[in-house]
Amino acid sequence: MTKNWERGVALDVTRLRVLGAVLDCGSLTAAARALGVTPSAVSQQLAALEREVGTDVVERTSTGIVPTAAGETLAGRARQILDLLEETRAELSTAPGGASGRVAVSAVASAAATFVSAAVRRLADDHPHLRVSVQTGEPVDSLAAVAAGRVEVAVVDEYDHVPLALPEDLQATELCADRLVAVGAAGRFGDRPVRLAALREERWVMPPVTAACGQAVRTACRSAGFEPDVRWESDDMLALELAVADGHGIAVLPRLAVREVSGRIGTAALQRPALRRRLLVVVRRSAAARPSVRAVLGSLAAHAR
Repeated sequence: MTKNWERGVALDVTRLRVLGAVLDCGSLTAAARALGVTPSAVSQQLAALEREVGTDVVERTSTGIVPTAAGETLAGRARQILDLLEETRAELSTAPGGASGRVAVSAVASAAATFVSAAVRRLADDHPHLRVSVQTGEPVDSLAAVAAGRVEVAVVDEYDHVPLALPEDLQATELCADRLVAVGAAGRFGDRPVRLAALREERWVMPPVTAACGQAVRTACRSAGFEPDVRWESDDMLALELAVADGHGIAVLPRLAVREVSGRIGTAALQRPALRRRLLVVVRRSAAARPSVRAVLGSLAAHAR
């Protein structure tokens, strides 16, 4: 391609965000999921960006997408531009009545249904000019969405045995810790704590291995000397609880995620090992100072406690 730098071509901010998402995620499909658009739309935005700058910005390899030298330079400048836009939004977002503007939150479902919901209700009372929207998402998708600028705040979980990779331009703060509990049909465990090794002969209901909870529990079971006999798999926690209630097996799930459906299931503390997850709130470093984002972070922290 013929370079267009010297012709003063204006760069589109949306396309710069797309480039950043593609490089952060490593593929068009993952970037499209993070941005909430189709892979075709991502490809079109990249092609348009390359026409604007007059050179290729990415290369497709057998292991994914990597930046060209020009793409690496452009991505670095794009992050500076997007950071400057965040700072400008921060300066403009203070209203006489308190924080204002829009803040999008992506949260794991168990957090969204509990303390995130309570935090957003309180924000509506305390900051009437602030509009907060919430969507549920798995941590990998929520982190990519924050990095791409599609949402401002992510509430994600990090399990024992499954460390969470965090891009450099994001900052994370722990909100609370949530213990995992054994879940069985009502009356199954009584009031006594349960050792993980004592569950080796049980049929199991479990999230898939691609989910952090499923990976963490499988790893703990193997460390306790057995491979769980998984009969039901789902990434829907309510579906897992219903499967337990219907007698298909037992589960080990985060306490915050257990709704104890109609009194048909019960829980027991898990010991030796005691497993837990940490709930974290994540933002872009450049957005953390915005009054609207600060208000959301403060409310989340207060209600998570």
